[in-house]
Amino acid sequence: MIELTKEYIDHLKDIITEKDDAKIKEILDELYPADIAELYQELDLQEAIYLYLLMDGEKAADVLMELDEEDRHKLLKELPNELIAKRFVDNMETDDAVDLMRELDEDTQEEILSHIEDVEQAGDIVDLLKYDEDTAGGLMGTEMIVVNENWVCPNVSTRCASKLKTWMRSITSM
Repeated sequence: MIELTKEYIDHLKDIITEKDDAKIKEILDELYPADIAELYQELDLQEAIYLYLLMDGEKAADVLMELDEEDRHKLLKELPNELIAKRFVDNMETDDAVDLMRELDEDTQEEILSHIEDVEQAGDIVDLLKYDEDTAGGLMGTEMIVVNENWVCPNVSTRCASKLKTWMRSITSM
């Protein structure tokens, strides 16, 4: 894990100013999404947008969900809805996509949904938006988890834990 010291941040800002895309991508590859979200606090909005556009879609989506709601809103407000759909929503699990969509006004939601390439995913998001966010329907995702029917319950949790961690942020019950 890299420590985000003042020197490190200043060095990164210099690289951003130089527009050295290759070096910035190399740095971003070394950082976890939570670290990049923390780094966001030290950048101005244009610097942050520049970084987001250099990340691959999956990492950009993970970083976006690590930001606090206010910072996420500031960033999204500056980006075109088509870009939000293609760079973020298309790379999120449905439960995260729904959480993000709930933060946006209805017109913005509709426009973003119209730009999602995976029609099935867009339909799943629309279906999940119908549930209140504090209900089971509002918390669930639509991704399927497949287990072997011969596994006993303790083995299921052991064997599936790594997949579950990537598919869901928290497991409240199994």
